[in-house]
Amino acid sequence: MTRFLAGVCAAFVCVLIALCPLRADVVPGDVIDATNWQKAAELLPESILNWVKNGDFVLNVGELEYDQKDYFPPDVRKCWQDNLGRYDLDEQDRLIDVKTGRPPDHIYGIPFPQIDPKDPKAGQKLLYNKNYSMFCVGNVTAPNQTKWVGRSGVEREISSVFMNAPMDGYEKTLGQPNTENIERYTLISVTQPYDVAGFAVLMWRYRDERPDLNWSYVPAIRRVRRMSPANRSDAFVGSDFCIDDVWSYDGKINLMSWKLVGIQEGLLPYATTKPELFVPVETGEWQTSPDVTPHVYGYQKEGWKGAPWAPVNFVWVKRPIWILEAVSKDPYYNYGKQVFWCDPEIFNPAIKIIYDRAGAYWKTFYGSLSALGSADGKMRVHMVSMQNIVDDRSRHATLCEVASKRNIWTYFAILDMNDFTLAGFQKYCK
Repeated sequence: MTRFLAGVCAAFVCVLIALCPLRADVVPGDVIDATNWQKAAELLPESILNWVKNGDFVLNVGELEYDQKDYFPPDVRKCWQDNLGRYDLDEQDRLIDVKTGRPPDHIYGIPFPQIDPKDPKAGQKLLYNKNYSMFCVGNVTAPNQTKWVGRSGVEREISSVFMNAPMDGYEKTLGQPNTENIERYTLISVTQPYDVAGFAVLMWRYRDERPDLNWSYVPAIRRVRRMSPANRSDAFVGSDFCIDDVWSYDGKINLMSWKLVGIQEGLLPYATTKPELFVPVETGEWQTSPDVTPHVYGYQKEGWKGAPWAPVNFVWVKRPIWILEAVSKDPYYNYGKQVFWCDPEIFNPAIKIIYDRAGAYWKTFYGSLSALGSADGKMRVHMVSMQNIVDDRSRHATLCEVASKRNIWTYFAILDMNDFTLAGFQKYCK
């Protein structure tokens, strides 16, 4: 009887194990696919988990071989302690100096090195840190390719150049005249193919409550036209991206209502787990190496059974996550609720879930930062190493090839600031 009862109990335990899902946990070296997706069930947003369950994505789990917090420029790391408690946000979500209660003339480095998750403005502060992480590497020129990918593979590719000129956040901006109180200038110029070459967008973003000034040149009508901030949510030259999808969210922070809704662990994608080489130039600029880790997607791998747009050589790393919700205050903005999965240690909104204005799920953005370091280890920065978006309604994706063998990015770039005037903008419009 004892043996019989023991056997019954053992069988009952086996049945329970078979019926109960695997505990959501992963370790470096795991490969998560349709056979064991339960292991990542609590570590991924529903859309990405569904890609794995359906066999579209396979996730290679790994760990970083460096500390991300060490990969800010040296000057930023020096002033890290000085900025603790120095800045805050007012009722309009503008940056202010705590001592004066007024907007500071200049912010050097990251404004909020530590953010209390209980702070009602924690989300806004994290996004400001994200912006200043981009500012602290100075002017940037970033050639890139945008690829339309459907079920049959690559459908189209365009080349463009992203130029960013911050007027705050790093030392060289201290002496620059800024009578318009500009936070940053941005110019996007499409260079290929012929039918869209010459399309260009120019943005002036103000440090105060004024909305962005946006202009675009459309070759089909051969005119520069003024855009409203809501136009930044329109499709970028017919892709699945909009302009505000750059680095997950590139709109003005006070145009959204933000809320921190969760803190947990999650899997975030990385193009590589090691720092990439950062190369100095005689002019004082810094550039990426042509030997950066290439991105490989399903359409490039023989025998791949998943989605053509699925990355096959990315590594998914378990990281601390803050989940933010944002809703535009503009009734004409194309997106409804947006949900961001952010790494709070480096202020990176690595995943964004996009809903339409009726509240239905629409698209998922995912991207990551990589570490760039000089050979002597003295210069260290973060680089946007990947930005992709999947429209689950149309079963279509747009992939962005960033720094690569053919795309050398330049940081602390020497730019002609006249290019960011309306007159200078004309030379990019064809």
